[in-house]
Amino acid sequence: MRMPNLARSLLHLRLAPGRFDTGALLAGACALGAAALWFGLLPGMSARIDQQARAVARARSAPAPARVVPPAALAAQRLADFHGVLGNAGRTDEIVTRLFEAAAQTGVALNKAEYRPAHDAAGRYDTYTIVLPVKGDYASVRRFCEQVLLTLPYLALDDMRFKRSSANDRSIEASLRFTAFLRADVPASTPTAPGEVRQ
Repeated sequence: MRMPNLARSLLHLRLAPGRFDTGALLAGACALGAAALWFGLLPGMSARIDQQARAVARARSAPAPARVVPPAALAAQRLADFHGVLGNAGRTDEIVTRLFEAAAQTGVALNKAEYRPAHDAAGRYDTYTIVLPVKGDYASVRRFCEQVLLTLPYLALDDMRFKRSSANDRSIEASLRFTAFLRADVPASTPTAPGEVRQ
């Protein structure tokens, strides 16, 4: 570029503001600023808005937080649930009757039941330990145990001991020990001392 051309270009630049209206120059500057915002800031803002909208959608679709239960209330509720499924201490004769009925239905020989009542002061419940000497094949003894536990859900099978006369004998002798968990607030219908019931 030659020197006179450079001087002419600088002169044009210097005289240009005089040719244009100040309002037009301000409008042009605002348009350039708006274009810079549109292409520079808005894409980032739009991405943040989309990200926040997805976060809100995830939060709305998430399951509700679990209710916080104080430990004392939880312990009280569990204790109430436990006491709600206990048997009736006033109906221990019904337990013995159901045991003999289950033996008759499953083909197990049951002639007597030994029982021992007890009280758990800390848990505020009574227990009724029942020892049953039974005879029958293994399948019958198993069916007997299943039926007893289904019929009397507050009983627990604590111990099983098996004895067979010979290896060829299909019949087994079993000693089964059940424990009944009973509500202590009901007066018992049976004596509080250990005893035996025969059929």
